[in-house]
Amino acid sequence: MQYNGSLFTYKPFFMKRIYPFILTIFTLSACSNDTQQASDAAKAEFDKKQTKLEKNIADQAEQDRPQFEIPAIDYTSPVAKVDLNNDEEIVASVGLPVVEKEKGSNQNGEPMKTYYFSDDLRNGLELSLSREFVDVAWKYDSNDLAKSNAVFEAGQNITRALLGGKDGADLYEKIAKGSKFESISLDDGTVIQNARCGTSVCRYEVVR
Repeated sequence: MQYNGSLFTYKPFFMKRIYPFILTIFTLSACSNDTQQASDAAKAEFDKKQTKLEKNIADQAEQDRPQFEIPAIDYTSPVAKVDLNNDEEIVASVGLPVVEKEKGSNQNGEPMKTYYFSDDLRNGLELSLSREFVDVAWKYDSNDLAKSNAVFEAGQNITRALLGGKDGADLYEKIAKGSKFESISLDDGTVIQNARCGTSVCRYEVVR
């Protein structure tokens, strides 16, 4: 009788222990499934937003670039690379007469001299030279294709002269097709900053 009593006493004790354990397993399993589903949903939502963001960036790049066929690079006419610290050599490499010069300051307050190669405010190349930078910009009016082509050819020439034939050609083509670069380091150590084209101007600066 003592044995049977002990058995009957033990059985309820065992069941009291096993029921909560089983319930815990079911609960954890349900929570795990809910967590996985929530994780999958969150990932799907993230992927959707990422795809939309990438499309918006691509659409913006398409809008923020010249909306006409830019002049192709003329590799039959080699361009000599200039000394980045020689202002006279840089200005002469443009191959156009300077129509106006202006003194000012760059973004860091350093003295700067800007050279204009056109009296047309909507179509023309500008060079701004300071101790720190060579700033290049060419403005263009896409409604005047002849003038725009001439300005892009000037931009192409000065870019190849500053960076070298291949690197200059690469940068010219990339920004003209919508690419934007905060900073690029070339193999020779030259650094280009803020390179981009908009719907009416292309620009970049070379660190001296």
